Parts: sequence; structure tokens; C-alpha cells
Amino acid sequence: MGRSAKTPPYAVALLGAAAGIAYVAFDVFSEVRIGHGTLRGPLADAHRVIDHSLPVLVGALLGVCIHSVRIHARLKTAEEAASRADALRGRLQRVERDQAVWVLAAAVLHELNNPLHALVLLLDEASATGTDVPRRIELVERARAQADRALSRLRTLRSMRAVREPQFQPIALAQLIRSLADEIGSLVAEEGLVVRVDCDRAVRAHADPTYVRAILENLVDNSLHALRCRGHGCIAIQLGSERQRAVIRVCDDGPALDSGVRASLFEPLGTAKAQGLGLGLPIARALARAMRGDLVFEDACGKAFRLDLPLDQDPCG
Repeated sequence: MGRSAKTPPYAVALLGAAAGIAYVAFDVFSEVRIGHGTLRGPLADAHRVIDHSLPVLVGALLGVCIHSVRIHARLKTAEEAASRADALRGRLQRVERDQAVWVLAAAVLHELNNPLHALVLLLDEASATGTDVPRRIELVERARAQADRALSRLRTLRSMRAVREPQFQPIALAQLIRSLADEIGSLVAEEGLVVRVDCDRAVRAHADPTYVRAILENLVDNSLHALRCRGHGCIAIQLGSERQRAVIRVCDDGPALDSGVRASLFEPLGTAKAQGLGLGLPIARALARAMRGDLVFEDACGKAFRLDLPLDQDPCG
């Protein structure tokens, strides 16, 4: 391939000087011929054309040069502004990454509240069973499951990486969702509750699996809280894609939310739970936005929370 060559500035200056010298030589030669009255024919015509048109051409070239200098100055200013903007963007991204780590830590600690509360209730019930040994064994097994759930949160907290940003990677969302549904479904089946997964095709997101799981656990736990009051119900986790985004909806057939609750869903410390801290949904939304996604409540689609994430664009991922 040919190498693209740029004309250096000094070459342009030399070319202009050579053209100027050629003009001066031609003008001197012509003036001498005019003085002797021997400048006739094509040379006389050329002299008249050059003499009359050269000032216009020089003026035009001067205007182009001035305009070029101004454009160069503007480009330099724009490059400096872009450099400052990049530096500012880098600082903001570092701040966002720091915030994301602390938000994830808060999310993990917040999720400890749910299994610990369930564990206390199970232990209270076990202590009241008296001599019903089979029932006590069942309650102990359920308590152990909740203790393991709490320990898994602590393991997640300990295993958080020192890097200060979400660990973006291709995620097979169907696999993650089914694993979560199986784990939680086995814990709540005896309460008459069902966790169902609706996924008609594979969808891969570019996100952090720890963040995604923390968000979904919070949404499912909110639905379980609403359904336990009735003693039965179904939670549906739907997976799909819309407009180049991976979309997960968590729905349940529990009672609808009143307008006052909907208005403060994502406000910190606002909760309808007796044992809640009011941090779950604000943290879940912050985690979603740290992954360039979002979490919203879809009133038009019934009682559903919608999590959208960037699709994985790598076809070989």
C-alpha cells in the first residue's frame, strides 16, 4: 500500500517563493520589452492577464490563509476543550465506580435482613413445637437454609473485588434467573408460593452478574413479602429484549400498590414493610444505573418492575 505523504509547511513556503520569483522574472523581462517597444503577441497578452489578475488571486489566497489560520485556532481550542472534557469524564467515572462499590456493599448488607428475620421466626416456632420431633426437624432444616442464605451474602461481601467498578462481562440471563428461581422457589414452596420463569429465548447482557443477582433478589423478596399475607401466589420473572436492551420483568399476582406507595418506591427509607429498611429499591436502581441500565415500576403492565440492561454485542461471547 502507498504511504500517504503530507506536504510540510516549509515546502509550501518554498513553492510560493519560487512562484513569486518566476513572476518577478517574467515581470522584469516584460517591462524591459515594453520599454523597447518589442513586447507584442502572446507575451503581451500574458503580461496583461497576469498583471490584472494576480492581485485578485493573491487577495483570494490571503483570505484563504487567514481563514485557514482561524480554523486551525478553533480546532486547537476544540481539542483542548475535548481533552478537558475527557479528564472530567474520567474523574466522574471514578466517582461513580466508588459509589457503585459502596452501593453494592449496602445492598448485600441490606439483604442480610431478610434471611436473619426469617431465621428468628423459624427458631421461635421451633422452640414452641414441644415434643413434635418431625416438625422440629423440618423447622431446623428450613432455619439452616436461611442461615446458608445469610452466609452466602457475607461471602459475596468478602469476595467483592478491589477494583472500583462493575465487572462487565457477557451474562446468560436465563441461566442466572433459573438458578435464582430454583433456589428461592425451594425455600417458599411450603408456604404455597411459586416462582416461575418465562423465557422464550436466550438473552445475553453485558453487565455484572453480582449486581444483577442482587437486584433480582431484592425484587423477588418484595413480591414474596406481598404474597405471604395471602398464603399463596405466584411470582413470574420474564426475560426478553427490546430496542437493543435486555429486559427482565418481575411480576406477582399479589395486591396492587396504592398511589402513595408507588410515588415513594425508590425513595430511601420509604417502606411499607414492618421489618424493612426502605433501602432495597433505591439500592437496586443505583446498581442498575451503575451498569448503564435502569430499574422502573411499570404501572401500565400490572404490578411489575422492569430491569433493563445493555445487550451483549459480541456474537462470539
